[in-house]
Amino acid sequence: MSPLLSRLGALLPAAAQALAAVFALWVSLQFSDDPLCALINAGLFLLPFLLLAALTGRPAVALAATTAVVLLLWGVGEMKLRYFGNRLALLDFYFLSEGANWSIVQRYPLLQTMLAAYVVLLAVLAVYAWQRRGQRWGLQARLASTVLLGLWCATAWTGRHHHQWEVFRDDADCGTIKTCGVMARLVYSWNVFEFAEPLPSGDPVPFQAAAAAMEPLPTPWEVRPDVVVWLHESTLNPELYRLDGARLPPLGMFRRNARDRAAGLLRVHTFGGKTWLSEFSLLTGLVPEDFGGRRTTVFNSVAPQMQRNLVTRFEANGYDSLVLMPTMKKFYGAARTYEALGFDRVLTLRDFPEYDKIPGDEWDIADSERLGEAAAKLLREHRREHPDRPLFLYMLSIKEHAPYSRRTQPLYRLERSGIRKSLASKLTDYVGKLQQLDIGLRRLEKELLAGPRPALWAYFGDHQAYFEEASPRYRTKLPAPELITQYRLRSSIAPALRESPPLLDIALLPSLIADSAGLEPDEYFQALSAMRRLCKGRLEDCPDKALLASYKAHLFSPEMALFDALPEQAAAQ
Repeated sequence: MSPLLSRLGALLPAAAQALAAVFALWVSLQFSDDPLCALINAGLFLLPFLLLAALTGRPAVALAATTAVVLLLWGVGEMKLRYFGNRLALLDFYFLSEGANWSIVQRYPLLQTMLAAYVVLLAVLAVYAWQRRGQRWGLQARLASTVLLGLWCATAWTGRHHHQWEVFRDDADCGTIKTCGVMARLVYSWNVFEFAEPLPSGDPVPFQAAAAAMEPLPTPWEVRPDVVVWLHESTLNPELYRLDGARLPPLGMFRRNARDRAAGLLRVHTFGGKTWLSEFSLLTGLVPEDFGGRRTTVFNSVAPQMQRNLVTRFEANGYDSLVLMPTMKKFYGAARTYEALGFDRVLTLRDFPEYDKIPGDEWDIADSERLGEAAAKLLREHRREHPDRPLFLYMLSIKEHAPYSRRTQPLYRLERSGIRKSLASKLTDYVGKLQQLDIGLRRLEKELLAGPRPALWAYFGDHQAYFEEASPRYRTKLPAPELITQYRLRSSIAPALRESPPLLDIALLPSLIADSAGLEPDEYFQALSAMRRLCKGRLEDCPDKALLASYKAHLFSPEMALFDALPEQAAAQ
């Protein structure tokens, strides 16, 4: 190798390391609005550098590894901000620690590009560290690093409440400029582990009196129906967007049908992602916001502790219960939670021989048409093998989820509807996904109508689609329209219950399903049903705030004994 190439081989990794380290220092100190905040933010760089320097005595190794760690944490935080609208907090490491959750990288080209660039950077930093592997610090320098590390940790620990949020939320801002650096956010978010926000409390008597004065529900069906509840990922009827001049294709799942028993808008509690929050409300009847800073983990931490939920209500009425997942069973720890909620079996398409041979992972093969076919097969088999026991099948789709291609040729005159061309392309791609979902639903409905038992099926959008740019304007004038989707309930024969709230909170949807199926309620579902009827399906939108407060006080009262532990303990675990 010529001297010039040898010299370049030594200089290029050093130059790349220097530039990367400067950038890492800059992103570490971002959003430091006072000296203490700056010192805490600096810990993003100082903490790994001092720790590694003290342990190894190799400054080049410590510098390279620190740069890599800082840029990884910063990049993860930026991607979370882009796709979820909030920054990195300690609770997010619960999600990141599950290997199956990293499969989401395969779905987003931007994430793949960033990961590839990061791998290249790691290789360059490794070369830099290898070239300087002989550099070593003496004992005094290592001891000094240890002392500085201890001082920083002590300062960060005593300053962890420096910017105390009024109410901690997983997506809250912090600091006087309503944002904070990566390390400051991690340090300040420790608050959630020290403080369990009190669950709703107050006087339950007004709600109890109003509920007692209500007329009883109609007499249920003579024969328990098979029940299917299908969560439609990222699904919103595109006709709820203001797309002037567009000619959208008809989608039967959003159209009136002779089998319709209830339909309307659905108030959900997440936008663009975090499907588990909608699952939590559907399966438990509770609102994530009532759990404060633990809002983002309620599906995995609170739901399994509940004594009563939609699954146990079906099983108490003689049902077998199944889940059909479209993703890996470990994805966001879902299978563990389903089992803790009481489901008999948790399945994916990998559990069906005809789909298991298809290349790809569960997400790849879970087309909505296949999900509809698989659900129909489960119904046929269950009816044949268990003619005396009805089935409760809960299933989820996935293909409607982002990303949506900006390279799709715009159709349906969307490019003339007043939106950007990129959004018109993505909406075209999105509508195509909805068409596939519509086909899958029709296949399932055909099987539901063909069975010997009556059937009831409900489906709903868990949250709106995220187009990686602003959504079109909405037609509705309801508050927080980005938290609106739709629900629909159909049956093979008319149920006794005739109730169709025009706006239904997702936390009250389980009571509408249970009542429509004619389930014998327990005390908890009696309360859900009463609140649904008292406020015409609304919960957080209920204009009677005193009634709402009394209702929540009733749900979380010690007498209800909703959790294995006390409500305050359940929120804190």
